[in-house]
This record gives sequence, structure tokens and C-alpha cells, in this order.
Amino acid sequence: THSNNISKAVVSTQSTGITFTRSFEDDSVSEAIANVTMVYFKSHDAIPFVWLYHLFGLYWGVEFLLACHEMAIAWSFVHQYWRKTTLFPVLRGIWLVLRYHVGTVAFGSCILAIIVLIRSILAYIQNKLKDSESKIVKFVLCCVQCCLGCVQKMVSFFNQNTYIYTAMKGTNFCVSSSSVMSLLVTQCARVCVINCVGAFILFLGKFLVVLLAASLGYYLMNADEALYFWCIPVLLGSIFAFIFAQVFFSVFELGIDTLFICFVEEESHRKEGDAYKNKELAQWMEGYKEPGGCCSCLCPADEKEGYRKVEETAEQAV
Repeated sequence: THSNNISKAVVSTQSTGITFTRSFEDDSVSEAIANVTMVYFKSHDAIPFVWLYHLFGLYWGVEFLLACHEMAIAWSFVHQYWRKTTLFPVLRGIWLVLRYHVGTVAFGSCILAIIVLIRSILAYIQNKLKDSESKIVKFVLCCVQCCLGCVQKMVSFFNQNTYIYTAMKGTNFCVSSSSVMSLLVTQCARVCVINCVGAFILFLGKFLVVLLAASLGYYLMNADEALYFWCIPVLLGSIFAFIFAQVFFSVFELGIDTLFICFVEEESHRKEGDAYKNKELAQWMEGYKEPGGCCSCLCPADEKEGYRKVEETAEQAV
């Protein structure tokens, strides 16, 4: 209260080029009662680069965590395909990723983070030029942004399959990338069919989850007579349901891709007459029929002979 009744005046100002100090005096006492030091603010040319540095670090960190998640879950599916028995497969997959494959994950996520950073810079330029009258510049930026979006999708697809192959074979990023791409190129038809069918089934699953959440929310909101406006709560519930469905169904999508690559790898190294590790998957992929009924009733020799006859029949048909 006393300070509100005092009148203060600036006695002196001392400047050093970077900071300046001002002394204030109380008129009733005629003494300097406060010294305030302030700092000059000057914009630096390196600040935009510092922003880009931190933005790139953010993108790289996010992509790195997502890549570790993909490789750990892929290792769980790979181990289930080849060995069938493991205690806490996801935790073991995380440990193996952090122990042996941090460089692979960091390199792949760095490539993706660079592309995302370039897209962010282009988006910033587009926002600055949104009032520009040059339609050609806007069209070129939109085309470049679209092309970079396609490149990002392709790199993300290649990285995911590379992580799967690394989890299966333990090779580095470059070897895994070249090996898995050679596998996928030879199986283009299968890749297209599995991606289309899998994407449609996963879309139906997400749609049913959102529809169930919206229906349940509408039923609960409509049953309460004290509520008059139910649209926003139901809409928010549907959005959260879609987010959770997207997260959970991404695990199934990764599992489908992992099992497919495991099957193709086994098929490429499989000798004639050898049985598959996963006979159900082989029946679905190849249309094989178990010779003589249930496979558990067959001895290995009869099983190999049955597969050999089926392959000879298929070759004659071709």
C-alpha cells in the first residue's frame, strides 16, 4: 500500500550495449531505492536454423520410437512363426532391438524424419504464400507436396518391411532393405492382393468399432432426459474410438505383413517336398490340400509325398 503512494522518477540510465540499468528515486526520500537491469533483444540470423534443428529432433525422436515399436512387435510375430514358444515375446523383442538393432532403427527413422521436415518447410512456405496471386507457384508447391507425400508413404512401407526382415534375419539396414525388396518384387501380385484384402478387412473392423461406440454413446445420452444436446459428446467418443481402433488394428496390420514376409522367405529357400512351418498359411496362400485328411495323421514321408504330388499336378496344369 505504501508503494502505491510514492512517486518514483528515473535518476540515471547506464547502458553497456547489451544491457542497461535504470535507477529509480523516491521523491519523498530523495534516494535511489531500486536498480533495474534490462536486456536488449536483438533477433539473430541463426534462430530459424535452431528451430529447424529442434523440429528435426522432434520428428526423429517420434519416428525412432515408432520404429522400435514396429521392430519389437515384428520380432514377436517372427518368433511365433518359426519357434512357436517364447515367454513375454514383446518384452524380449524390445530388449533385442535396444541391444542389437538401434543403428538400423535410427537410420531408417532418420530418413523418414528428413522427408517429414522437408514437407513441414514446404507447408510453411505454402502458408506464407497463401495470399500470393501467382497460381503457378501455388500449383508447383502443391505438386511437390503431393510427390513428397507419396515418397513418405513409400519410405514408410520400405522401412517397415526392412524392420521385419531385420527382426527375422538380424542383418543391418542396407542388407535387409535390399533383400526384402527383392522378395517383394518377385511377389508383386501377392503383395497387392494381401494389401487390398487386408486394408479392406481392417477398415471394416475400424468402422464397426466406431459404429458401436457411436451407437452406445447415442443410446446412453438419449436415455438421460436431463441431456438435450448429445451430438458433441457422441462425436468426441467416436473420434477417440477411431484413434484407439487405429492403434490396435495397426498391430494386426503389422502381423499380416510379418507373416507374409516369413512365408515368402521360407518359400524361397524351401526344397521340393519339404513341409511348411505354417501349413494353414500355406493352404491359404498356395491352395494346398492336406494329403489324406488331417496332417496330424500323417507320417513325414507321406506328407512330403502328398505335397510333391500336388506340386506336380499344379505344374502340369500350368
